[in-house]
Amino acid sequence: MKILYIVPFVPWEVKVRSFNLIPRLVRKHEIFLVCVSAVEPNARQKEWLSEYCEKVVHVQHSVAKGITNCLAALTTKIPLRIAYCGSIAAREAVGRAYEEVRPDVIYVERWRALQFVPEGLETPIVCDPTDSMTLFNGRLMKASGSWQRLLGWEEWWKFLRYEGKLARQAKVCIFCSRVDLECVKKQARETRYELVPNGVDGEKYYFKLPSEEEPNTVVFTGSFKYRPNRQAADYFLDEIFPRVQKRVPEAKFVAVGNGAARALRKYRGRRGVEAVDFVPDLRPFLAKATVAVAPLTVGAGVSNKVAEAFAVGTAVVATQLACGDLPVKSGEHLLIGRDINQFAEHVVTLLKDARLRREMTVRARRLVDQQYDWEIVARKMEQVFESVATHASNEGEPAFAHVGPLSSGRYIPQIRID
Repeated sequence: MKILYIVPFVPWEVKVRSFNLIPRLVRKHEIFLVCVSAVEPNARQKEWLSEYCEKVVHVQHSVAKGITNCLAALTTKIPLRIAYCGSIAAREAVGRAYEEVRPDVIYVERWRALQFVPEGLETPIVCDPTDSMTLFNGRLMKASGSWQRLLGWEEWWKFLRYEGKLARQAKVCIFCSRVDLECVKKQARETRYELVPNGVDGEKYYFKLPSEEEPNTVVFTGSFKYRPNRQAADYFLDEIFPRVQKRVPEAKFVAVGNGAARALRKYRGRRGVEAVDFVPDLRPFLAKATVAVAPLTVGAGVSNKVAEAFAVGTAVVATQLACGDLPVKSGEHLLIGRDINQFAEHVVTLLKDARLRREMTVRARRLVDQQYDWEIVARKMEQVFESVATHASNEGEPAFAHVGPLSSGRYIPQIRID
């Protein structure tokens, strides 16, 4: 099967979904990639992409162009997240790739990349927004600073009417969690929806030995260029960690991920706080930790950091939001902190109780092996592709007309809001 794979970024380690799906899908299928980003792929990325993709097309989309698009969309009903990525060049590149490849399936990751698909194509579109932007922004406007609440309200109001329109453009929409799926389904019930969670590479994130663990170490992993992770780190360090240190003075907090040093610069010099920027392998940091935390209060979907800690065998304390719809029970797979005091108490409990940590982590790893290994997730995605491709070959598919250019070279998708 030929898959035209469209993403609004360069697939790489921090983009865990495409980074893990592409190498597994190419075992049986051909992938033709079109990626759109402000920065051209570096040498390592080009090498990785060329290893797995039949062809790679990169379209550069500058930050200045994105800002111009957003300014043009401020008084419209188009969400700024969508407007930012508007690109005539990207749509033309996808059109050329389509004519050259004649794919069996068009796979689009994220809502904002759906606008790159030209109108009138008969090949079925599988859109994987991963999370609901209505849900994400609804949480953002309740849990952030004043300007972020304002932005969250603006985007929530727009996506509340716009997300259903986007969903109707695809044959199938895929989400990581059921709560996100159901949020969008309310807006477009006629679309087919599938649940395909993010996963963990069970071989890369292998279960640790007790000797790998360092005492009284709390780790928080993720990309700190992602606003919910920055907010979660601030929440933990301002509200929760001081309570932990009162009970465990030698406790140490380590933030690991892209942009961590910059995000935590205001905590520089604070006792017990350390930031480590992007590392090629998170496992050693997860293995050293006594406890992994996921104190997210904003966001959508399921946090990868929880499943990765499960796989390595590090005990987890998380908010309910960070768990998404993972089939977990507090006290069985992890501990869920429902407020500041309970979260801190759970961290202290796990720092002190090695037996409880071990019992929970064994059950958590078993859950990952049974449901969330990337091999299992990739097979689910492959089944979705095969089902829509088979239906298309048997029945034929209608055209999906949904985009159009603005004047002056600016491009924002034109979707009618009734």
